[in-house]
Amino acid sequence: MNCKKCQNELSDNAKFCGKCGQKVEEIEASTKTPTPAEGSKKKSWLGGVAGIIVFILAFAVVRYLTQEAISPSPNLSNQTSTERAELVADTVKEIKSTTALPAQIDEVTTWNDITAQPNAIRYHYTLHDVDTNSLSNTYLKNFIGPNLCSNKDTRYLLDQGIGMEYSYAVQGSAQSYFFSFTKLDCQ
Repeated sequence: MNCKKCQNELSDNAKFCGKCGQKVEEIEASTKTPTPAEGSKKKSWLGGVAGIIVFILAFAVVRYLTQEAISPSPNLSNQTSTERAELVADTVKEIKSTTALPAQIDEVTTWNDITAQPNAIRYHYTLHDVDTNSLSNTYLKNFIGPNLCSNKDTRYLLDQGIGMEYSYAVQGSAQSYFFSFTKLDCQ
């Protein structure tokens, strides 16, 4: 079976496309073909980024919760910063072991890396051939926020004090963007 959005080959039990992050259920249910106005480059790369972020976070949380069911650990809110940082590092390591980076998210976005910060997971992207006149940290955060905050698995991580950070560099330019999400951003 192939992803109906990007044509990536999917396994029979896939819930998300590993290339574009689209949910398989949404792919099968969706029959609308976007018009040229709906498929602008800005929406394309932002949608791709949001999809891959949700996919990665969902994968990490499912992996973590599966381990929790086998050997439950105390609530992270009672853990030290060091213990939380170890969980972040383990999650990043797991994502890196299952994801080939760099990964082309869409025609203008490349996911370069994911790194562990003391209390956050940081995603590193490069934008190619994109008009940055209408982009800002606030615009990007507001665009990604609703999808990020509505995801149950992401909310679980945020509720445990683990932040999500996003770093975008614009290829061939000194322009860059950085923003982060915490539990307070999703209330």
